[in-house]
Amino acid sequence: MSRMITTVVAALAFWPALASAVAVAPLSPRANTKAGLSYSDVSVSFDVSAGAKESMPLNRQLISVSIEFCYSVDFLGAAKSPNLFSKQLLQNVMDISGTLPIIRLGGNTQDKAAYCENCPESMNSTYAPGSTEAIDISFSKGLFTAMNENMPSKQEYIFGLNLGRNDVEVPKAELRAALKYLDQSKVVAYELGNEPDHFTMASYGFRSKDTWNMAAYVQQTLDWLPQLSSGKSFQYGSIAASPAVASDFTLVQALQFGVSKLKQVTIFSSHAYQADVCTPAHGELVKIEDYVNHMKTVQYYSAYIGEIAAAKSLGKIYHMGETSSAACHGKDGVSNTMGGLLWTIDYSFYMATLGLDRIFFHNGRGDYFYSFWEPIGGSASSPQPHINPQYYSLLFHASAISGLNSPRIHRVAHLDTHDLAHYAIYSGNQLKKMVILNTQLYNTTDTRPAKHVDLLSIFGKKLTVKRLTAPNTIAKTGVTWGNQAVDGKTGKFVGKETWESVNNGVVDVFASEAVIIEKN
Repeated sequence: MSRMITTVVAALAFWPALASAVAVAPLSPRANTKAGLSYSDVSVSFDVSAGAKESMPLNRQLISVSIEFCYSVDFLGAAKSPNLFSKQLLQNVMDISGTLPIIRLGGNTQDKAAYCENCPESMNSTYAPGSTEAIDISFSKGLFTAMNENMPSKQEYIFGLNLGRNDVEVPKAELRAALKYLDQSKVVAYELGNEPDHFTMASYGFRSKDTWNMAAYVQQTLDWLPQLSSGKSFQYGSIAASPAVASDFTLVQALQFGVSKLKQVTIFSSHAYQADVCTPAHGELVKIEDYVNHMKTVQYYSAYIGEIAAAKSLGKIYHMGETSSAACHGKDGVSNTMGGLLWTIDYSFYMATLGLDRIFFHNGRGDYFYSFWEPIGGSASSPQPHINPQYYSLLFHASAISGLNSPRIHRVAHLDTHDLAHYAIYSGNQLKKMVILNTQLYNTTDTRPAKHVDLLSIFGKKLTVKRLTAPNTIAKTGVTWGNQAVDGKTGKFVGKETWESVNNGVVDVFASEAVIIEKN
């Protein structure tokens, strides 16, 4: 027996007579028996022109990739031995949008690394028993050769240098080698240190609690960065503390302590994890329901408005330089699911509407359940190379910007509910696409609920729709994007790309789905 569905109907329209007012006109409920479903309709309109004025640039590399430093070679391959799986997965994005995501090589283990000129291996990592993060790393020029040659030809990087060891000669040696062996046209920025606000934690042990704070961090970087001057940009901060929580570390504070004096800093960076699984007790609190609630996502990440403003006040780029669903590598059954994928898209697009430039989702091997892909397999938790659902966020964003010369994004906030998100995609001031996410939890075998979305007054009757779907919210496999899947062995698309045709201006978006809608 089909379940009764309460729907939100979005009929989006621009009425020239409206300045910034919003008109919401409920229609009489009507039954729609298509596929055994039952709907009640609501018509909503918004000022498209005002949306264009409020829109923010949608960076062509919005969703980018952070890789834990100790796994750089696993993802890229060693010198003269490229990881063809990773290369193909990145090429898929390039083929859709013409742009590659940036790869950031960093994370906790960049502060455990040091350059070795004469070491034969591209990277050599030492692990403590039971740990999947290296405790000591040496890398050679082979890593730079891999960065130059192994990925698609236009691949760009952010490269992490070691601040944790508290010896400026270590990052000096790393930078000298990078300048000598790495094609500098591929370098977006260097990054000195990872999450300095964590340096006093017992698991790091890099600094003393008695002397280490934001003022000390800024002063050390004021001393070190001029010594690391290379004519290249630096990404600054990489601060993991949430601005919503009282802390000695925020970008706002960094400005107060004089970080603006560092002229080579062109990017400010925060790190964010909505939750963590670092202890069993914390892991128990990580629930899929919290990630498929659009309004919770909005509420949590609105805390970064001040950090973005701090960067923009200096004319800097703002990155969420490392992020994902739950710190300490994510949670199986939450991070690596269709629901986790929808959250990834929603989070990224929402942050773009706040003025963020790029967002870097973290990746590693083995128990990194939030990774976009497992590059080589071989571990107990990930025996084979494969993609996780989160990888499709790269393809979804690539399709959202495809064909647009100057993509911009606007959140149509008054339409949103806890399980429905609306993003208007413009090219300049022209509305070109709508992104609709239905994050409603669906884990049963009952008839799948749907939102009945009427876009007649925006795009007319004839629409084309590309659909992101999976069997249910907690599905780890079976994701398709426009009826295509990505093969777990080759990284190539399987199936024929499908854009659905609509002739009445109405699109059904089922629970735990996302669509991109265009005028036909």
